[in-house]
Amino acid sequence: MAALVNPNSVVPLYKQILKILSDRIADGVWGPGEKLPPESALMQEFGVSRITVRAAIEELTDSGVLVRSQGKGTFVAAPKSTYKANDIIGFTRSCRLAGKVPTTKLIKAEWIYPTQADIDFLNIPEDRQIIYTERLRFVDGNPTLIEVNHCSPELSFLFDEDLDGSLFEILEKHGISIENRHRSLEICYATKDEANLLKVEKNKPLILFRDEQIDQNGKPLYLSKQVYNTDHMKFYF
Repeated sequence: MAALVNPNSVVPLYKQILKILSDRIADGVWGPGEKLPPESALMQEFGVSRITVRAAIEELTDSGVLVRSQGKGTFVAAPKSTYKANDIIGFTRSCRLAGKVPTTKLIKAEWIYPTQADIDFLNIPEDRQIIYTERLRFVDGNPTLIEVNHCSPELSFLFDEDLDGSLFEILEKHGISIENRHRSLEICYATKDEANLLKVEKNKPLILFRDEQIDQNGKPLYLSKQVYNTDHMKFYF
């Protein structure tokens, strides 16, 4: 099997091994979630050192093709769904376009007093309550997103709607079209509660989006905070 790599080639040995492993994954020799042979077996197959094998595996891991599990080995990563980061069409429709099944679990919906950010954005007095919703959202059954919205009190009809679905579609039913006025992106770390909901370790790095959502007439609708576990998805701009 050592003939699979050419020590006289201008292409580094680890790059040759990387291509062979990538081709095998693409051809289905190892499918998503399947374990690769141990480094010692790959060393013997290709007739190279551990450092060379490890360099190929590390590059494939860095690129997301492979994933390492401490004490268990190296596995083929499950392909991630790709979503636009601008959120123009909403989470539910983005999932459907990616061929995924979105589901939502309402955690909480209640009246609360506004924060200063709510007062400034929604242009309301500090003693007027707003609508607070918190939802856990899934992609193909995997908990992927915690969404917290601070909504204008004028959207009180939300309490009569099924919030285990698409908020965009609910608002459209009421003649409201959502436009994103501003979106910011940060890295955050899972709190204890977020880790429990998303089934991840506490302090795991997560992606945090903050949105200012307005209607078609420029009227403020709600502030949104969305915490994503990207184990099963990635975004593009």
